[in-house]
Amino acid sequence: MNRKINKVVVLGAGIMGSRIALHFANVGCKVLLLDMVPREPSEAEKAKGLDLNAPMVRNRVVNDLFAAALKASPSPIYSKEVPKKISLGNFDDDMAKIQDADWIIEVVVERLDIKKIIYDKVEAHRKPRTL
Repeated sequence: MNRKINKVVVLGAGIMGSRIALHFANVGCKVLLLDMVPREPSEAEKAKGLDLNAPMVRNRVVNDLFAAALKASPSPIYSKEVPKKISLGNFDDDMAKIQDADWIIEVVVERLDIKKIIYDKVEAHRKPRTL
C-alpha cells in the first residue's frame, strides 16, 4: 500500500523531536510539534502578571526548545520558509489536532508512566490507520 505523508505530528520537542519536526518540514510536510505544559510560570512570566492560563506560558517549553533548534549549528533547516510549516502547541490543549495526521512520532522522555499518558491521549484522538 502506498501512503502519502502530508502532516506529521511530533510528540516531544527536545533535541531529537525538534530536529525530526524540522526535517519533515524540510521535505514539505506540515508538522505539529507538541510538548508539555510547564508546572508553573517562570519568574519572568510572573513578573508580567501571567499565570498558567496564558498561552505564552502554556507553550513555553515547546517555544523555547523550537527556538533553540532554529539557532543550532549546523542549521537543521534548508530555507527560511521551513519553520513556517511547523505549528507549536502542548499535550493538554492541542492533542485533538492530531486527528488529521498521517504520521505521529513520539519522542518524549524515556519514562514509561509518561509514555503511557501520551499514548492514551494519542489513541483518543488519532484517525484509524495513522502511522
